[in-house]
Formats: sequence, C-alpha cells, structure tokens
Amino acid sequence: MGTHNNNNMHTMKQTDQGLIPLYSIIAAVNQLQRQGFDPDALLHGSSISPAQLGTDRSCRQIVPFDDLVQVYQNAVNLRPEPGLGLQVGKDAGVGVYGVVGFAMLCSSTDIDAVNLAIKYQKAILGTNVQISLQVEGDLGIIRVTDTLPHGAVKVFYMEQFLSGFLRFNDVLAERPSRICELRLDYPNPGYASAYEETFGCPVRFDSQHTDIVFRTDILGVNLPNADPVTARACEQVCEDLMRQFDRAGKYSIQVRQLLESHWQEQPSMETLAQALDCDARTLRRRLNRENTSFREIRDMLRQEMAIERLRRSDVSIADLANELGFSDSSSFRRAFQKWTGHQPGYYRN
Repeated sequence: MGTHNNNNMHTMKQTDQGLIPLYSIIAAVNQLQRQGFDPDALLHGSSISPAQLGTDRSCRQIVPFDDLVQVYQNAVNLRPEPGLGLQVGKDAGVGVYGVVGFAMLCSSTDIDAVNLAIKYQKAILGTNVQISLQVEGDLGIIRVTDTLPHGAVKVFYMEQFLSGFLRFNDVLAERPSRICELRLDYPNPGYASAYEETFGCPVRFDSQHTDIVFRTDILGVNLPNADPVTARACEQVCEDLMRQFDRAGKYSIQVRQLLESHWQEQPSMETLAQALDCDARTLRRRLNRENTSFREIRDMLRQEMAIERLRRSDVSIADLANELGFSDSSSFRRAFQKWTGHQPGYYRN
C-alpha cells in the first residue's frame, strides 16, 4: 500500500497527524464517485491504491488521517464548486458511518444512538475530529472540534460531515431532523443561503466553536429500528476496531503499507528501515515501543491476505503458499493453523 502511482519506497513519508479507519476513506471515495469523481484521481498522492477499495482487510485497517485530507484536497482541486460538500453530504448513505452507524440504527432511543456515536467516534471520524454532547437548559449542543487545515479542505469536510449528519438522523428516527441553530468556526464561504436551505435553521459563521444546536426533547424519542441483539453485535465489532487504534502507531502503519505495496519483492527489515530513513535496529526499537514487530506485522498481513484469497477464489494451497512467501504448503498450513486455529479449508467452505 505505497504512495499511489509511485513505486519508490523512499516516497513513503507520513506526517504525524493522526489516524483514521481505512473504510472511512473508502466511504468518502464512494460518496465522491457517486458525484462523478474518478477514484484514481481522488487517491492520487495518498498511500492508498484503488485495489484496496474492495478488500476484506479494509474493515480492520487503520491508516494516516493525511490520506483523507489528500482525498478531499484532490476533490476540491478537481471541482472547486461552491457548496459541493453540502451536496456530497446530502447524498450520503447509511454506510458512511460503517458498523457504528448500524449499531446506532439498532439503538433503543436517540440518546442511546448519540452516546454510541460519541463512544466510538474514532471508528467514524479518526483522531483528528472529535464530537461531544453538552446540555444547556432545554437545548442540546453537539460540538465538533478538529485539527483540519484551514481553507477549502476544512470547509468541504465540514459541509459534507454536517449535511451527512442531518441525513443520517433523518434515517435514524424516520422523520426530518430539526436543528435550532448551526454555528461554524470558519468564515462565510460566500453562499450562506445554501447552508440555511440545507439545514433549515439560522447559520452563524465565524463562531468560536462549531456547534449543532437542537432541542433536548428529541433525545428521548424511541427509534423505530431498535434491535438490542444486533446493536450489541455491532458494538463488539466497534470494540475490536477501537483496539486497532490502541495498537496502531506511526511506524507500524508505514511498515505495513510498504510491505503490502511491495509484497512481490518481499522486502527485508533492512530495506524497510532504509526506506524510512533509519537503520534496522532503530526501526526494531520503534516498533517495539508500538508493541509490535516486523514479524508480527508481516504475519498479520499474510493471515489477512490468505483468508481473503481463500474466501474469494479457488487458488490452490500450493500457489497461495508461494504467493505469501512460504517455502512449501506444509509450512503455510502450520502457520495458518497457528494464526487462526483452523486449516485453510475452513475459510474456503
């Protein structure tokens, strides 16, 4: 998963600006594709390749938040239309929130759904955008804070996020959402009337915070699709993803990206260290601080690739063992049994 359209391992440089689930970026690309954007053009300059958009591994993978910023920057550069983010958000589907969204849909009440969104917000928004709930008398405030770069990318992000939030709430309660006021911490982009038409309420720009203001009586509303069993099952998946955030670190992510994008070459620890401007000992120490190792990352990637290939194709065990860098089928079978507790045929069936 190297830098898109570039096979040079030395271009694999990431800034330390946070993390986000890969599926959140896939959802963003899918949203934009429905607006006529080309996925390859959207991913240009990111560390994500178009081939990753349909893999099973994307459900559990954490990537740099910079990749989402790059996708939105590309969208803004390709089509600098006023209010494009508002339109993208209005057309968003339920899947944009991933498994957290389905857990919210199955919640008993609106406040239960809001609490789930706050609890698992990293699984939706990553680490660079946060939401919180405040109550002031009979008014509730959902506050959105972020570390997004100022300018067109931030405006686009907030437009699609806020209008998508409104659409999701319409689906959640099966009735139109009512917002008392929307406060935004950036200047009027020049089409304030489009905001008021989209959100159906007064909109204040240049506010101290970005706030969605609503009446608290909606929080007690019973939701029409309440299903506690399904909600709990979705929450368990959310918990697993949150643990992925705890384990993810800057260097482990980069090592995985380099391994995946250069899998045919089977790069060594020394080669990866050179690509990351350090020596093997330094890289080993950095991975150890992130509670992982080169071998663990490689084996996890092998396991995910093996399961995906077994489920999606009729590849022979011998060919699969060779693809994954094993000397023979027996070595692969022993490793697979150790990873999963099953033989490869379990996943094929």
